[in-house]
Amino acid sequence: MALRPHSVGFTFLIGALAALPPLSIDLGLPALTLLEDSLGASATDAALTLSLFLAGFGVSQLLMGPLSDRHGRRPVMLAGMTLYALAGLGCTLAPSMEVLLAFRLLEGIGAAGGTTLAMAVVRDSFDGQAARIKMSQVSMVITIAPIIAPSLGGLLLVFGEWRLIYAVLTITGVLLVLAVRFGLAESHPPVPGARLDLIGRYATVLRQRRTMGYVLVNTLGSGGLFAFISSSPLVLMDAMGVSMQVFGLLFATTSSGILLGSTINSMLARRGVSPRMPLALGLVAGPLAALAAAGFLAAGVERLETFIPFIVVVGICRGMTTPNITHAALEPVPHHAGLTAALMGCGQMLCMALSGVVVAALYPHLGPLGVALAMVVFLGSGLAAWLIVERGENRLHVA
Repeated sequence: MALRPHSVGFTFLIGALAALPPLSIDLGLPALTLLEDSLGASATDAALTLSLFLAGFGVSQLLMGPLSDRHGRRPVMLAGMTLYALAGLGCTLAPSMEVLLAFRLLEGIGAAGGTTLAMAVVRDSFDGQAARIKMSQVSMVITIAPIIAPSLGGLLLVFGEWRLIYAVLTITGVLLVLAVRFGLAESHPPVPGARLDLIGRYATVLRQRRTMGYVLVNTLGSGGLFAFISSSPLVLMDAMGVSMQVFGLLFATTSSGILLGSTINSMLARRGVSPRMPLALGLVAGPLAALAAAGFLAAGVERLETFIPFIVVVGICRGMTTPNITHAALEPVPHHAGLTAALMGCGQMLCMALSGVVVAALYPHLGPLGVALAMVVFLGSGLAAWLIVERGENRLHVA
């Protein structure tokens, strides 16, 4: 029996599908160094297990979204989750680093089949205020993955080698295949006889100024937070000297900020508060918090108590803004929700990759200050993009 869209089970299933990328990345973080001993990989090769997953996930979304608009959400989800599970098995049994990297690329492609369409399913099933509330609830579920994944990955290494982590991801993929097959009704029935027309449909969405404006706001915001995530082991363990156990706790603490922000946004939405209020608050407070962290670091103060609280604030702001940004981007294009969700996801992955490159270039020269400055640039750019979108909207209303 399919889950009802208003049920808790539906929320957790959509959240689990959307949480696959952070789970697939963060679960393996504690095992990266083990790949060097087990498969003779270099540190660069180990890092490629993250980069290739993100590459496969980011690019394949551009096809997964339009396919789901044409053929329905469930067939594309089932195909993606099946590929994810099979690729996870390939990673588990990989005899060499080259094979592991190939399957990680396929795993990323498969993950896009579920994650990209999760928010499109919400858009199909809800409108207006109800959609905003449901997106906040789904965001709360998504946040659980980065909170528990690094600690869970470390725990799995106590009982087995790095292959156990990929075995767990394989089982996760199998469970999601079964959950989609038996628990998720089709929210966007296939359109018989319709052409895929990728160029025409992308052109239609790209002409939607409000939608593309919010896609850009979301993209830049993800780059701001990922600047910290990608460098967190360097900042917390190398520069500030915390242990692996404390690192896991601090990582969970910063991720909990996103959960708190999503909870606040859900409460505000239920009380009928305009989405503009949490959007404005989050988009302004985020870069200010990053700027405050940069100020302490520039003054030579590299301490947890003058760094972590500001990162938590950035997380809270991200949790408050993401559901509203997603809703604002998808609302004007109900017939192209899958394609639009794909654009958002691809842009997010590309900006995260760019953020990682920027931090990698700055960190050798500036240390943690380089991370904070990268956050200021990305989050500040997101605020500027939102102000431009709002100014354009106001001009349209006046006209």
